[in-house]
This record gives sequence, C-alpha cells and structure tokens, in this order.
Amino acid sequence: MEVLHKRNQWQKLLANRSEPLNVPDHFSVPVEWDPRFVWTVRKPLSVEGVSTFENAPVKITFYPQKGSRPMFYLEDGKSRGRALRPRNLVHGTNNIQLGPIKIIEHPIALMHALNLDIDIGITQSSFPTFDECNGPFLDALVHHVRKTRRRASHFTVNRPVGFRFETGYCIIEPDENRLWMDHEIDYPGVLGRQRIQTEINPQFFFFLARARTPSFRSVQETDGIIQGARAGALPFPVSESNVLFADVNGLRNPREIFDWNGHNYEFILHELIDVMAFLKIVESEIGGRFRGRLTTCRYGHEQQIEVAQAMVDKSFLKEPGYRWLD
Repeated sequence: MEVLHKRNQWQKLLANRSEPLNVPDHFSVPVEWDPRFVWTVRKPLSVEGVSTFENAPVKITFYPQKGSRPMFYLEDGKSRGRALRPRNLVHGTNNIQLGPIKIIEHPIALMHALNLDIDIGITQSSFPTFDECNGPFLDALVHHVRKTRRRASHFTVNRPVGFRFETGYCIIEPDENRLWMDHEIDYPGVLGRQRIQTEINPQFFFFLARARTPSFRSVQETDGIIQGARAGALPFPVSESNVLFADVNGLRNPREIFDWNGHNYEFILHELIDVMAFLKIVESEIGGRFRGRLTTCRYGHEQQIEVAQAMVDKSFLKEPGYRWLD
C-alpha cells in the first residue's frame, strides 16, 4: 500500500472514472433516526439465524455498549470478549474477522451508519448471511432503541490523503457536514464498471442495508453453486434468497426493488455496506463519528483493514491528522 499525500499523485487515478449512477429519492426509508445523537438498544436484543461458516443455528445479541469501544463476545463460555480495534482484525475468507468472530463487516456498517453504540454477543463463530443482509437487524432495532444523552461528536481529516493498492485505491477528503461516498466497481463482462455517488444517512441506510451479499464467479462455477443450493447439497447456507449471483453475463437473480431507470443497483449497494464498515473500525479507535468524502475503487476487505490500521497510526495522526467538528 502506498500513501499519497499530494493531490497530483492521485489525479490520474480519478481521470478515467465512469459516469456515476443517479440515486433515486425512493431509495430511502422515512425512518425517524436523528443522526445528531448517539443511539443504543434499550435492553439486550436478540436476532436468530444460521451461521455462514458453521451452517448452524446462531443467536446474535445486541447489548448497550459498556465501554468506550464496541466489544464482540463469542458466547461459548470459553472465549473472552474482543474490542473492535484495527490492530485486532485480520482478513478472513472474503470477510473481516475479529479474533474467532467472522463477517463482522455487516454489523459494524450498521453501527457506523446509525451512530449505534452496542456490544455484540454471538453463539457461533460467524454471522449469518441473511436474505436481506442487515434487514433482520434493522427490523429488530427499529422499535427497541433509544437516543442516549450524548450528541455525536464528529471529526474529519485535516487534509486529503490517498491510499493506492496494486489494483485499487481509496481517497479520503475532509467534509464538515456529511459522509459522502463515491465508489466504483470494475468487473468483467456485463457488470462492468459502475459508479455511485451518495450521502450516507440513516434513511438511505435503511434501504441499502438490505442489499444481498454478492457472488461473482465464472458461469460454470455459478451454475454449480446454484444447482448445489437447489439440491440442498452445499456445506454452507447459500441460496438464491440470500446471495446475489453474478457472472460475466450479468445478474442471475436480481430483485425488482433495486431496479430503477433500466439498472439494478443491488450489487453496488452491497459494496457500499462493505466499504463504509471500515470507518467504524477507525471511529472505535479515534472516539467519534467520521465525516468526509470517500472516493474508492476495487477496495476490498484486505485493503479496508490496511487503511483503518494506517488511519490510527501515529504517523497518520500527525500528518494529515484529524480535526474535531463539534
């Protein structure tokens, strides 16, 4: 990973970006969730599902956050809790892993987008791949949360900074009023290059958070997985209900709710979930809520962990550093 402190170092990266998709107004849910405040659950709140890697019943419990950082607990009577800190994270199989707990990117994206301070307990080592991603969490939370007495404290970077990888990049710029994401994907075939620009707020998150986990593989591999899923022969709880399958020919099982103006947005909306998750990792270390502008391309979980770790390193805190907004 190369850190880029000068604007002319990343201008070439931005020169060839595709035209952004428009985000329609109806991709938003009129939920009353005031982003000026920090929220938590009223009392322990549980959601059940099937764990992704163990293919076993799992219960996830949200608790009011006790400390300054979110804690994750594998509730097996043996394991200790793990704090959500950049140094504690590893890149697992297509996921972000905290100690033994896998696929934490979905719940921490939810925590980030909703200013939600919670600790999480889980009875298996991996979170479920739900039919609507974070949807079951949102459905459980919406009537069982409360505003805390604390207003959210926000910070941003002092100056723009970029991170360049072998095939992708992440550019972070200051913004005092919002989180603005400009994300581009680049896949072979029909899926191709797609770019989305949007502000992230609770109302938009309540819509995009239901975008399924995508799978992009060869036509033959996708055929095999779908056939195995229909026959109940897979070792993992993967199906056409909870995974959005794609190959070079396009989407296999799109959902109409994500259609607009001749385009299906579900694939790229789920990528927004994955990308924003790394911000919660940074926030848990810095201690506030991030505002800024993110410009990203080919920005996977491994790179997200690298950038989160870099953004809390002493050298980054010195230059470009952060400033508090309120």
